[in-house]
Amino acid sequence: MVVGYSLGNRNDVEDDIQVIGEDGPNIITYSKSLPLILSRMCRNDCPYCGFHKKDNIIVPYSTIRAAKQARSKGAREIFFVSGERPDKFPHIRAILDLWGFSSYLEYVYTVCELGFLEGLIPVIELGFLSPIEMKRMAEVSALVKIMMDSVDEKTSQNLYKNSPGKRLELRLKSLEWAGKLNYPVITGNIVGIGQSKENQKSVLNKIAALHREYGHIHEYLVQNFVPEPKTPFEKKKPADKADVLKAIDLAREILPDDIPITVNMELYPDFEDFIKAGVRDLGRITEGEKGLITGQTPLDELDVAERLDKLGFKLQQRFPLRKAFISEGKYSKKLGQVFESYRYKIKKEAQEKLKESKAIGYDA
Repeated sequence: MVVGYSLGNRNDVEDDIQVIGEDGPNIITYSKSLPLILSRMCRNDCPYCGFHKKDNIIVPYSTIRAAKQARSKGAREIFFVSGERPDKFPHIRAILDLWGFSSYLEYVYTVCELGFLEGLIPVIELGFLSPIEMKRMAEVSALVKIMMDSVDEKTSQNLYKNSPGKRLELRLKSLEWAGKLNYPVITGNIVGIGQSKENQKSVLNKIAALHREYGHIHEYLVQNFVPEPKTPFEKKKPADKADVLKAIDLAREILPDDIPITVNMELYPDFEDFIKAGVRDLGRITEGEKGLITGQTPLDELDVAERLDKLGFKLQQRFPLRKAFISEGKYSKKLGQVFESYRYKIKKEAQEKLKESKAIGYDA
């Protein structure tokens, strides 16, 4: 019974994700996502972030109820976020040991599997993972988020002197490891913390080169800087929309055309300017009352659909893994329990289009 639900085989939800048509010229896609924070304990100490505060780690089975509710409301993504390497702290290791987990990785894998069994596709943002850990997590999560927060030395010295996991060379190496493992990646950059245009260009070119080699960059997120209250940066204003639009233009100029550019739309309820700038994917629309990082009210899907219709576009929900990645089979055997049937539909659609084009050519 649980397995059938997890595979999306109930009659009332079987066709909730179309996949077919999601790459159409007038289609704007999004993933409906349940975000969950596993722990705010973090080995990094970034002055604008609250994730280095003292915290525990959530009980795995406490995630099940939230996953069930999100699935019943149409979500197909569960987005697990954690501070980097909470297992570096003795009390976290003690809790994991008490619960019977041999490692932090085993804990995260279990939490992802519980979400998957409720019909949600796991996506993770955990900070640093070794290649062995990445390979293991690729079995149960469709995407790993690896942001390029620090793109120049000056920013690193000012912001990340106590944050070993933020080093650019380490993040780029992680992108390369994921590529070699055929593990799809969400990457991007934070706008508004002082990087120069030249350094942004340099990192974008490196991301583009890695994607051309491995084809694993799922999307590029232009993420606005958002300082948390009670941090040294709490009075610093987020970047203006104009700065975000410039970053979008720069990314479109350098990145390959098959990498969608997304923006955290919770910060910009007046999103029309981004659509006019060429954004064709809204990223994640949060299921719940507040956004995970921004604290803003999530977008209303019906309102978004109506406003897009006025611009000549149609809103279409997607899996966290886009159609192109499903078509290419960039997912594990476990996740294939969901995606294989959709991959078959994509291939069948392509065959039918080929037949139609041959028939038209023959008639001509």
